[in-house]
Amino acid sequence: MNVLPVLDAVLTRLREKLPQLQVEYFPEKPAEYRLNHPVGALLVSYAGSRFDKPNDIGAVLQPQTIQLCVTVVFRQLNGKKGAIDVLDAVRRILGGYTPPNCRRRIWLTREVFIGEVKGLWQYALDFA
Repeated sequence: MNVLPVLDAVLTRLREKLPQLQVEYFPEKPAEYRLNHPVGALLVSYAGSRFDKPNDIGAVLQPQTIQLCVTVVFRQLNGKKGAIDVLDAVRRILGGYTPPNCRRRIWLTREVFIGEVKGLWQYALDFA
C-alpha cells in the first residue's frame, strides 16, 4: 500500500473540517519549526507500519497497518481554542474515517502529552 495518498487524505480531511487552523505535514527539521499561526497547528506524520504474516497464495501478500500521528501544537491549553478542545475535535474527525484505498476505518491508538515549551502546548494523537 502506498502511504502518501493516505497521509494526503488525512491532511485534506483535517483542513476541510478545521479550516480555522494551520494543518500541515510534520516538519522536516522539527528543531527549527516555528508556529506562525495565532492559535495553533496540526502536524500530520507517518509513524511507520505494522505488517502481518504473509498470506501464502503463490505471491507474497502481506497485510499492512499504517500508523499515523497528529501532533497538536497550541498556544492555549484549555478553553474553546485550546489544545484539549482541538484534540476532542481531531478524535471525532478521524476516528471511524476510511481513507481512500483502505479496507478499514481509522482507529485511535494513543494520545500523549508531549510537553510545554515557551508557551506552546503539545500533544500527540496516534492512530492506525
